Amino acid sequence: MSSSNTLGKYQIVREIARSNDIVYEAIDPTLGRRVALKELYLPPNLTGAQRRERIERFLREGKAAGRLAHPNIVTVYDVGQDGDRLYIAMEYLEGQTLREVLQVRGALPVKEAVDIAIQLCRALAYAHSNNIVHRDVKPENIQILPGGLVKLTDFGIARITTEPSITADGQVFGTPSYMSPEQVAGRDIDARSDIFSVGVVLYEMLAGCKPFTGDTVVTITYNIMNSEPPAPVGVSPYLVGIIRKAMAKDPDFRYQTADEMLADLQKPITDGVIVDTYTVPPAAGSTTFQPPTSAPTSNTGAVGQAMPDPFAQSGGVQYVPQIPDVMPRRPLISAETKMFIASLMIALGLTGMFIFAIWAVGQAYHAYTERAQTETARIYISQGDRLYSEGNTDGAIKQYNEAVRAGGSSQGGKEARRRLSDLYSRFAGEAFLSGDYARCAEYAKQAISYYDRSSAGHYYLGVSKLNLGDVRAAEDELKKALDVGGNDDFAKYARRDLSVLYIQRGDQALAANRTEDARKAYEAAVELGDPDYANTAQVKLSSLQNPSP
Repeated sequence: MSSSNTLGKYQIVREIARSNDIVYEAIDPTLGRRVALKELYLPPNLTGAQRRERIERFLREGKAAGRLAHPNIVTVYDVGQDGDRLYIAMEYLEGQTLREVLQVRGALPVKEAVDIAIQLCRALAYAHSNNIVHRDVKPENIQILPGGLVKLTDFGIARITTEPSITADGQVFGTPSYMSPEQVAGRDIDARSDIFSVGVVLYEMLAGCKPFTGDTVVTITYNIMNSEPPAPVGVSPYLVGIIRKAMAKDPDFRYQTADEMLADLQKPITDGVIVDTYTVPPAAGSTTFQPPTSAPTSNTGAVGQAMPDPFAQSGGVQYVPQIPDVMPRRPLISAETKMFIASLMIALGLTGMFIFAIWAVGQAYHAYTERAQTETARIYISQGDRLYSEGNTDGAIKQYNEAVRAGGSSQGGKEARRRLSDLYSRFAGEAFLSGDYARCAEYAKQAISYYDRSSAGHYYLGVSKLNLGDVRAAEDELKKALDVGGNDDFAKYARRDLSVLYIQRGDQALAANRTEDARKAYEAAVELGDPDYANTAQVKLSSLQNPSP
């Protein structure tokens, strides 16, 4: 029989937690090792089948976690019984739970949140490969150790897929806000349910709030089944896409394995992929200028020339004794005048042809110069593309800048500027992911300097300003991204973030009893027409126009 300060062979130091079970800090005297000792707590009123199921579930937790040996999963040392007391001995974890971290700090920097999600995916990929589904992935069950190592804990409701289920049909286990739609519905679940929960946790780390909320469990589960949460403000479109895929309502549309999600999460960190891929023209430098096959021509008619009649009599007016009955008709333009006009027309024609020739030569020279500049620039661009594909980014930038210098205002020069703008936009995205918003802003400015209609540059400058607290500057840049981007992805993200900004501005104005300011802000959000937020803004606007009695 155990004493109050021992359980099995373990010496209890202190109680550190109590919920469904009791957790102690304890010492294994055999190895002198500090452990976390989890004791099954059975309420006195729990009898019969419920009591047996509770015991079986506790033992299954020890069995599930005990078969796993992974750096991101809590290690179970021992499962035992002392009299009528059941316990699990596991490694003692320093640090804080993710829930404690979020309560103190709110939304985490992107790089930190992604790192935690990466480690979580590694833990789940290993567990799933060993036929174990956790079923309760949430911040309370994620321990952040000093130094940043992540440990997945509490396999209390884990499902061992190779063994018969002890959960009755339609019975639901899990924490409502983190449950997958199929888990809410009480259907059979597999590893993809855990992936949904990872998506929820990643959303909460980036947004600082849960994606599915409500006043009651019914409201929360309804939202899980039917609603799409708004994208976290200021988060890279690439990461938003990962979250959307992880939290797809239909498991078939989610990541099918934790390894798939892990691969996408690692891309922004290792490959520098932010939103879209960097495409190199299929044959850079192969496009050649084709000069016109013929010069413009002028359609001119022959100029007639009236010659004097050699047989005509000349001389002054002859006086005759008698004026004839019919006077001969004199020409309207004399022969001399006709000759003068003809000469003038010939002179003008020659002058026009000379001017046209000068213009044509100028055009040909300009075309030749632009062609030469473009071809030279494309040689540098081709070299830059090769260096970039080899991972030599600095070398690529030098070649692109040489292309700008050689290309001037030619098509080749413009192509080089677009290359540099795209490159600095990617640098901005990487800086944003790492949480270095000042550096993100500098890179975004460089992207815009090379191409002032860069929607990516204006977007990243806007969201970096937003994170640095310069809301007005952020608003201006997001408007520019919306204006120059048309219907591209960055314009859509700018529309989304502006909508959230206006709604928040309206809420703040309303809280300060500035109803007119609130109305204008909500109207601005409605006018943007964002598919996620326009209706929200319209509801708020309608409530102003039709206040409740």
